Amino acid sequence: MGNPFKVMIMGYLLPLFTAVVALLIPEYDQQYIKWIVAVFVLLLLLPIVFSLRFTANKKIAYRLTIAYQLYAFTFFAAFPLLKVLKGSIVIQLLLVGLFIGIYFLAIFDQRTEVPIVFPDSDKRKWLAIPFYAIPVFLAVFGFGGDHRVARRFFETHGYDFAMTYTSIILYLFACWLLFLFTSLAYKSLVKKVE
Repeated sequence: MGNPFKVMIMGYLLPLFTAVVALLIPEYDQQYIKWIVAVFVLLLLLPIVFSLRFTANKKIAYRLTIAYQLYAFTFFAAFPLLKVLKGSIVIQLLLVGLFIGIYFLAIFDQRTEVPIVFPDSDKRKWLAIPFYAIPVFLAVFGFGGDHRVARRFFETHGYDFAMTYTSIILYLFACWLLFLFTSLAYKSLVKKVE
């Protein structure tokens, strides 16, 4: 992995980029700046808190900070859907609750006998195929990266419907990434200690 401190410092760029993109999509909303600033203040305080907690091993503190940077990245990727649905607070709370629930589902999955992400058994590796097929399907349903298809979709279906649709695709991809990052962090930080 190299020097964890340098990786941690460079790791702030990923959530920063996603925060800027999430701030501008679907439209600029000043209310979300407060949320972004609050998350970044927490991210900046994490290395200090973790360094005080793990005084003997600073690498663990830096690795935990990197894990939370990845969580912030996925959380900011879920912002466009929350902004599209800003009129209904109940649905927003359900989406945030589902997002947080995915984190705990990934931890529960890693504690099972055969986890979905990186199954240990050679006989059960086929269980991971549907998990790794999800981003392929999301890419196909998300226009496959072709901006001409996306523009045509926006023109034919209208801005409101198309932005809701693409925000849902982005939200589902963020949930998939959260599950993957949580499983990786659990496997590298918790299972190595056990």
